[in-house]
Amino acid sequence: IFIAEMGAYKQGEIKTLCDMVHPKYGILTRIGLAHLETFGSEENIISGKFELIESLPSDGFAVLNGDDPKQVNYKLKNKVKTIWIGIDNKDVDVRATNIKCSSKGTSFDVEFKNDKKKYSFETKLLGNHNVYNILAGIACGVEFGIDVDELISAVKSVKPVEHRLELKKLGNFY
Repeated sequence: IFIAEMGAYKQGEIKTLCDMVHPKYGILTRIGLAHLETFGSEENIISGKFELIESLPSDGFAVLNGDDPKQVNYKLKNKVKTIWIGIDNKDVDVRATNIKCSSKGTSFDVEFKNDKKKYSFETKLLGNHNVYNILAGIACGVEFGIDVDELISAVKSVKPVEHRLELKKLGNFY
């Protein structure tokens, strides 16, 4: 599987990249207001980000954030399978609960729709934004048929990027 980040500074750039790469799967983590000046409006940012999802074939899938109102309220123009992730929204397919941060990293439980079992995950990464990123990866992994126990192990082994929310100890303080 080839993973490509498709960033853009203006509307149409993600569509151009999709026309070259022909992605089958897509993830939107969160839609913010970065590059508002070059996109021209919040609506242009939203439609620009959804160029990825609307380029996906019907036999692919999209992972969307059910806690992001910009994604929840968007009306898709294609018939791609959609997997919703979230923390606050209880009506998603893959949800993180019981999130705890410590000097060792972040731990959380993952619940899957139609599965009463909770799965415990641990990561050295810090912050809810990383939980969202991990949830998206978990959703993809499950969709690809990877066993949840393998995903638990893989998430535990993820190393933080140096100098990015890296926890440092200074004397007795973290």
